[in-house]
Amino acid sequence: KTSPNYVYYDDSIRRKLWEEKDIESRMASALERREFVVYYQPKVDLRTGRIASSEALVRWKLSGGRVIPPDQFIPVFERKFMIGQLDQYVMEEVCRWLRGRLDAGESALPVSVNVSRLQFYDEGFVDRYVEIRDRFQIPPELLEIEFTESIVLDNAGLLLRTVNALKQAGFACSIDDFGKGYSSLSLLKDLPADTLKIDRFFFEDGTDEEREWAIIQGVVDLVHRFHIHTVAEGIETPEQVRRLREVGCDYVQGFVFYHPMTQEDYERELRRQEEAPAPSRCGKEQAPG
Repeated sequence: KTSPNYVYYDDSIRRKLWEEKDIESRMASALERREFVVYYQPKVDLRTGRIASSEALVRWKLSGGRVIPPDQFIPVFERKFMIGQLDQYVMEEVCRWLRGRLDAGESALPVSVNVSRLQFYDEGFVDRYVEIRDRFQIPPELLEIEFTESIVLDNAGLLLRTVNALKQAGFACSIDDFGKGYSSLSLLKDLPADTLKIDRFFFEDGTDEEREWAIIQGVVDLVHRFHIHTVAEGIETPEQVRRLREVGCDYVQGFVFYHPMTQEDYERELRRQEEAPAPSRCGKEQAPG
């Protein structure tokens, strides 16, 4: 005899459902009104201690000033198959910003833009991104396409064909969340990636710290053999920065150096970096942007 399954419905579930319905009803108009803003989270070169590039992250800023975090609206965009429109919106905003800096004679560092796995099933995806890049006349070396390794679980062949097309079009490619899936090593064997982002999962407190760092060392050594750069994400302490420098990791992204920041704050930080001498080789926490 099996026991019945019970589901309890309470006010928190009701509120969540209403919030999701509200997001769903406003998504299209929010895109038209350009309510989504791009934040930038720098990636720091461990050899120099300076910003080398950044990742573009999207936030939804309502007319009243309230900011909706991505974990609340991105799942809704994915369920309604509108995530491609949002991804392309971010790509356009990044290219518009880079074009402005280039026209003003200011320095422009590479930016990585995230692409949902649903876009890999769109045959026109690569051509559309090439069109956006070329419309703003952005040099290819300033843009990187970032995607999660979970795509390989859906369709490894499709992922390989799409990444090859992106590379032929001049884009750099980055594998995000490396280590969370089950196909990591087979992925490296065939995929022509430029950068691998080691998931924050590796840097969470575990039962055997030395064993964890031995695995990180092995990952870094392995991907360097394929001439792939490494980025450690979710780094929060100077001690983690020290260990990552010891194992030869190339870049760090995390609160130990920078929180995601607005475009204006990122521009201010780039100006400060250009005017200041090279920083010390230890991580320092910054206030949120």
